[in-house]
Amino acid sequence: MSDIQYLPISCLDESAILPLMTEEARMWLTDFGWDYSAIQQVLLSLIREKILPGYVAFTGDKQPVGYVYFLVNQTKGSIGALYATPTTSADKAQETADGLLELAVTCLQNSGNIRRIEAQILPLHGQNYARTFNKCGFRDYPRFYLVRSIAGIVAGITEKEPCAPAKIIPWDSAIINRAAAMTTECYREHPDYEIFEDYHTQSNCESYLYGLVTNPGCGIFLPNASFMYLDGGGNPRGYVICSRISDGSALIPQIVTHPSWQGRGIGAALMNRCLMQLQSMNFHSLSLVVTVENSRACELYRRMGFQLRREFGAFIWNRV
Repeated sequence: MSDIQYLPISCLDESAILPLMTEEARMWLTDFGWDYSAIQQVLLSLIREKILPGYVAFTGDKQPVGYVYFLVNQTKGSIGALYATPTTSADKAQETADGLLELAVTCLQNSGNIRRIEAQILPLHGQNYARTFNKCGFRDYPRFYLVRSIAGIVAGITEKEPCAPAKIIPWDSAIINRAAAMTTECYREHPDYEIFEDYHTQSNCESYLYGLVTNPGCGIFLPNASFMYLDGGGNPRGYVICSRISDGSALIPQIVTHPSWQGRGIGAALMNRCLMQLQSMNFHSLSLVVTVENSRACELYRRMGFQLRREFGAFIWNRV
């Protein structure tokens, strides 16, 4: 019988969870080159205000060994993070993670106004969350976390310039509404349509893109390494958004090409422009995430030198 006790985060002081978050931050930096501190500062401010929903797991001698938090946006819940330390054993940590996850999911599913739950959690310490998610009725969409080196490799890139009057320009938030409209068109028949509800409407997509360039959740936005591909009428036909996740490490949280413009090298041109800019800024690695089912993108990234760092799942639950 487990001796783990689970308490709501809102009932606890930040000192109860800070050691776990510090350990988790070290793992993120080691495994993914990701400085998690900016996100954690936001979470700690919510913990101080007693408004972050979630749970902390404690051993019988009151030692914190895991936590989970989730967020609610109207009728959608999102599992934000799940961490269980393997201090005693890997099996015990997995048991703790499963218990925390089931608590969070049950809390959201028992809330009558929640109609959808999303979760994308990069597993640490070799843990696997699929069994618990599947038991709770979620659908699993496998994804790859890919990484490639920048230093010493980009010098050989020959960029294919767009044919006039099309052009590549630096990211322009003044036309983010047009980028959002294009994005919703791109994902209607795309494998990621089921994973990301934000792609379903232009307004949700615009909010999502705005969040990428203003919030630290996917890193600190790098405007100098983010680009748009415009057609002759000035309409976005592709773009890449890049962010800094730590000193020397960057992430592409979003890259897309309009379906009717695919096959013209636009995605590769945007990626190359981004890589060359990152090299000039002394970055040494670039990461991105792709859904396994998106075979065309997987092949492009393979050709461009990206290698698998971690496979994980996007888990989706919809109320029937």
